[in-house]
Amino acid sequence: MDDRRLAPMRPPTPASEPPPPAPPPSERRSGITPASLLIVLVVGYLLIQIQLVLVLVLLSLVFATVIQRPVDALERRHVPRPLAILIMYIALIGGITVLFLVVSPAVREQAVLFRTEAPQSLAELRAAWQGSGNTLLNGVGQQLLGRGIAFIENPSLGGGISVPQGAAVGLLTGIGGALIGLVTVLIISFYYLMEKAWLRQIVLRTTSPETRIRVSRTWDEVEQKVGDWLRGQLTLCLVIGATATVGYAVMGVNFWPLLGLWAGITEIVPILGPWLGGIPAVIIALTQGWQKALLVIGFIFALQMLENAVLVPRVMRGAVGLTPLAVFIAILAGTELAGVAGALLAIPVAAAIQVLLSQYTEARREARLAGLSALPGWRWMRGSVAPPGFAPGVTGPIGNGGHPAPTEIAISPPNRESQSPVPGSMADRER
Repeated sequence: MDDRRLAPMRPPTPASEPPPPAPPPSERRSGITPASLLIVLVVGYLLIQIQLVLVLVLLSLVFATVIQRPVDALERRHVPRPLAILIMYIALIGGITVLFLVVSPAVREQAVLFRTEAPQSLAELRAAWQGSGNTLLNGVGQQLLGRGIAFIENPSLGGGISVPQGAAVGLLTGIGGALIGLVTVLIISFYYLMEKAWLRQIVLRTTSPETRIRVSRTWDEVEQKVGDWLRGQLTLCLVIGATATVGYAVMGVNFWPLLGLWAGITEIVPILGPWLGGIPAVIIALTQGWQKALLVIGFIFALQMLENAVLVPRVMRGAVGLTPLAVFIAILAGTELAGVAGALLAIPVAAAIQVLLSQYTEARREARLAGLSALPGWRWMRGSVAPPGFAPGVTGPIGNGGHPAPTEIAISPPNRESQSPVPGSMADRER
């Protein structure tokens, strides 16, 4: 018997019947995976291990951002860029040296006078507080004045604690380390200013043409905010220091050069700096009478009102745009992580993070307005998803009246041979 007769007969397939639909592609979901979590932990551990190097690099980038505008101005006047950087270095170092030579004799004289006369004046104030009958002055006030007198008579780690025998060696080691760090910052800043255009090209070439404009804009905004903040902060230090020095001298407060210098130095600390600069002036004025202390307090309040109403809006002009609470938290976190250097770098780093978050939020808002799905994670910076207005090589159904379907879209790699230059791309910049 023929075996073919026993086989079941398949019904003929009509030629007009379409092929079965392909299964839908699996949806990729962004989230935290064990591998990504492990990478984050390893990177965090390495950053902690190279904390000093990271702080020096950040200081170098901030310093380079500050002097970038004068360097660019000199370069536009046909000065070679290496020579322009060296001119800025010589001008800054020379200006600081001249200022130190002019101010240091008066400051040294006032420091010797302060160490000689201040303990006696504070002791008289302490005796007056002791006989006042006030519980607060007899308690906390007595302790603070006692610690202050002990610190002035024997500068140590904290009022009354003996200085270790190796303190001199430690001081010299600290000065040597600071000088080495300063030279390192100058060297890194020099090479960054020289190679900045090349580094920027590398970063922009790693991104897709669609995201190149946003990455370039983010880079410029970070540099502008950090540079404007530090330049404005240094300007405020000079203005407040000079104004406080003149004001204390006119009021006849003892040790007015030291108090004015202290007010200018502490101005670099946001929020708390102005008040830290005024406390020593009030204490010294108390040794000359409560009337002079009230006069100094009124002067400090007037100076703060002038700074907040006139100087800060004109000098800073919203350079950072952070709230006071964010500034305070950033300073606390920076101090905990890297001490004084971390406190100084807290505001620039927070400003850079604020710019990145602002750009990311803007990209998501534009995507929603254009009818696209929410941008998955940070792939908008890598170019996996095109920003609104760019959709080369979109695959998948597009409906809803011309708007993309509310699913994740796939962007095919652009054909660089036939694609016209995108505005803001590297080809456009090179021309």
